[in-house]
Amino acid sequence: MSTLIPRLSPILSNAINSAQEKIVKTQTELATGINPNLSAANASVILSLSSDMSTWDTRTTGLKTANDLVGVTQTGLASISSILYQMLNLVNSAVADSTNASTYGSTYQSLGLQIKSIASSSLINGQTLLGLSPGITIYPALSASISSSIAGYDFTTLGTSLAAEHDLSASASVSTGTKITNLNTYIDQVSAMQSSMSAYSGAIKANITAAMGFSSGLSAYIDDLQNVDATALQAQLQVHNNQLSIDYYLVGQLNAAAAEELRIFR
Repeated sequence: MSTLIPRLSPILSNAINSAQEKIVKTQTELATGINPNLSAANASVILSLSSDMSTWDTRTTGLKTANDLVGVTQTGLASISSILYQMLNLVNSAVADSTNASTYGSTYQSLGLQIKSIASSSLINGQTLLGLSPGITIYPALSASISSSIAGYDFTTLGTSLAAEHDLSASASVSTGTKITNLNTYIDQVSAMQSSMSAYSGAIKANITAAMGFSSGLSAYIDDLQNVDATALQAQLQVHNNQLSIDYYLVGQLNAAAAEELRIFR
């Protein structure tokens, strides 16, 4: 026994060190969730897919901003439409009650300025479909060469113009008949824009869902390529822990045997 113990001690010591190293390695893999032995080919694929996923995420953010802008525009158009109808009623009232034309004209001017205010405040990140230089371009696909334009209308200038033409008397430079014709035209334009915005909203939401789906699919595929099998690693960790326990048990037994031999020679 005395010659066997020195031979076994280094072996057990190495076995313990090996088991401990395997435990640390397995625990690290479980903590990071990333396979440390990822092949170069898979790493290259992951890099490419990550770039695509980033592009889809950027497109999704842009589409969500565009959808927010369309929503603000729809709210603004509803208010502008209501105001235009009020202005049309004022002109008709001024025609029927010419003696109070100036009173109607004051309210008409105020409503025109309200249109200007609504258009000027209908902004998302500085973009507008109702104010100066209306219209935006969105990019619904992975390629930047695929784009779609959403047209708007400059209601800021229109509101200013309508307010300036607030004289509803028979002697006004712009006749009430012309005002009625113009207001009906603007009302029709608003109605057409409302239909367009509704269609844009549906299309944008569909593109958002698609973009998020592509990004999610890429993320899942990347995870399949690089993530560890946690269940398998947990099983390996249990095996390593069991082996370490056995090794420590053997060391304890050898130490006891060695102590017994030393007792004989006391």
